[in-house]
Amino acid sequence: MANLQQFLRNLNVLGEKRDPVRSLWRNVLIVALEDALGKHWKNKNIRVINYPYLKSARDYFTEPNRDFKTVCEFAGFDHEYIRMKAKKVFERDRHENNLH
Repeated sequence: MANLQQFLRNLNVLGEKRDPVRSLWRNVLIVALEDALGKHWKNKNIRVINYPYLKSARDYFTEPNRDFKTVCEFAGFDHEYIRMKAKKVFERDRHENNLH
């Protein structure tokens, strides 16, 4: 997860200037990713496996939807690329934590 979060926070394509609006939308994606991985809202070191909205939070990344595409566009990302990376993170998370 750290790699995808770092990517979302620090992406600086050639000539890309810091844009506070784009940064806001990138942070929206980071929080959504933390939700999808069951990170506790107050202490990110605590894992909340029985989080009732975990599947819904993951579906936001994995199932095609207009909101996700729009947020990615506002963040300056290709939604298909972010979806692919998120799926890999979720798959690795499932294997590491023996989740179904």
